[in-house]
Amino acid sequence: MDLGPPKQRLVFAALAVDLGHSVSIETLVDRVWDDEPPGDARGALYTYLTRLRRVLAAARTDAATPITVGRGHAGYVLSADPDRFDLQRLRRLAERAYGLPADHPDRSRLLREALDLWAGDPLNGLPGGWAERVREGLRQDLVQVLIAWADSEIERGHPGRVADRLAATLHRDPLAEPVVQRRMRALALSGRRAESLELYARTRALLAEELGIDPGADLQELHRGILRGELHPAVRAETPPPADPVPPAAPRRPPSPGAPGCQLPADLPDHVGCEPEISRALSALQPGSQRLSGTAGPVVILSGPGGVGKTAVSVRLGYLLRECYPDGQIFVSLGDRHGDSSDALDRALRALGVPSVRRLRTVEDKLGEYRSALSGRRILLVLDSARHAGQVRPLVPGGTGSALIVSSRVRMTTIPGAECIEVPLLDDAGSRTLLERIVGAERSAAEPEAVAGLIRMCAGLPLALRIVGARIAARPHRRIAHLADRMRDESNRLDEMTADGLAVRVSVAVSYAGLDNPARRTFRLLGLLGVTDFSSRMATGLIGGPHDVVEEQLEQLADARLVTVVTEPTGQSLRYRMHDLVRLFAYEQAQLHPEDELRFGSFRELAAAA
Repeated sequence: MDLGPPKQRLVFAALAVDLGHSVSIETLVDRVWDDEPPGDARGALYTYLTRLRRVLAAARTDAATPITVGRGHAGYVLSADPDRFDLQRLRRLAERAYGLPADHPDRSRLLREALDLWAGDPLNGLPGGWAERVREGLRQDLVQVLIAWADSEIERGHPGRVADRLAATLHRDPLAEPVVQRRMRALALSGRRAESLELYARTRALLAEELGIDPGADLQELHRGILRGELHPAVRAETPPPADPVPPAAPRRPPSPGAPGCQLPADLPDHVGCEPEISRALSALQPGSQRLSGTAGPVVILSGPGGVGKTAVSVRLGYLLRECYPDGQIFVSLGDRHGDSSDALDRALRALGVPSVRRLRTVEDKLGEYRSALSGRRILLVLDSARHAGQVRPLVPGGTGSALIVSSRVRMTTIPGAECIEVPLLDDAGSRTLLERIVGAERSAAEPEAVAGLIRMCAGLPLALRIVGARIAARPHRRIAHLADRMRDESNRLDEMTADGLAVRVSVAVSYAGLDNPARRTFRLLGLLGVTDFSSRMATGLIGGPHDVVEEQLEQLADARLVTVVTEPTGQSLRYRMHDLVRLFAYEQAQLHPEDELRFGSFRELAAAA
């Protein structure tokens, strides 16, 4: 199937790596153009998607399940039978194999079938940094499958097969020490001791010449064992460790000298909710618990709309993980300026105590200092309010000793190996608990109807609930119903939701300011509808212009977390939902633009006439 020019094939690949899952517009742009998208990136992306749909539709046959590109939650989704993609089949075969004992014959067979699916280089000929990172990650995944197969074959007494197959891998990557280790063992167990020792000598020389280092401890120990005659054809290889073992908890130890210590803000003692999300993040952030193979430290991305409590969750995680990362817990706020990766590196280096950051002129110099500062340490870095993946990617720890937590309004699915976790709104029970903790359970219980009204008007947004709770707590002489009555007037509601520098209006304004002018107009007009749920067809009738253009503007609002995408029960179309407080902000902005009122009036007349 000819998928077209390289950029169009790259769009297909960007969807295919997340087969069956929605990929946001921001993620697609980031994958196709890295950190340098053209000014009309969204238009170009839509053109590629339209062409792909035509190519895929023309390639449909009755004998094969069609491959389709459709709209998903806040983005696009590639749908197809996973068996039509070698990568998906490889992963499923490997997962089945990993669940079997090392000496089980089916384990070796399944892994061999997975290896046989690999042909050539993945994403071959596709340009860009994202494609190269995916290629490298897939190569590392293949190496792990290869190592598991080699261990299984050696355990079952077939070292000759291993020695021959691994020779081709080492020809392509002669410095892959885990592969060298298995081939050395296989050669020794096959009676080819001299070849095994020669392989070690070549590897040692290459490591010294190319990297200036000695072989790792495991390889050196194996070499000594072969010299002592501990491995020979009459002796079976030692039993390899079980596949995918649960990583042990990091041993406790005192901080290393010069460690930066704890720089986290204060934890919120009255924090409510997110127990499943915190549990999932803790599992992902345990040292050695990376989801994918490789040497990078664990990364968790916490995403969600403004005011949902992402910072509070990241700080709580930081305190819960202090013993796992005793050399320091660094907190870097990126939300007060647009900032690029260089700016983020500057802030991280200062937090790590690196002297004279200004002397570092280039990003490469800063990266070198950053990696040196983390080397040999267990440090947890928390990046708060990151604006885009380009800020974050250079700060992913290069060694398994440290970890990274990121909070952002953006779904950063382009960070390799990251665990992406959505921070949800509170339900009614959680909202009530938070208010009770702020104003007191007795006072809250005395006015249940007023409390219920406030919960309904805050609509699960923790920032709004905290502001309302703070205002009630600051006026013990006032009844809760007094504030509830004032907030029933929608024109005053956002005015009432401000206290001590906190304001819901400011939080929403940050997202609104990041929109382009057509998307801002769309947002304002939607505020005039007076409803929180609407279809894309209704939005097109209100806004005017081509349906596809309006849909792209709606997707931009979804990327900015000003609307969410809701699937219809039939699964045939999408609807959009706007948080009630966001709707009020949109209505306020529309009042500042008389032309929006005129357009809405025309829409009402057309709707009435229909």
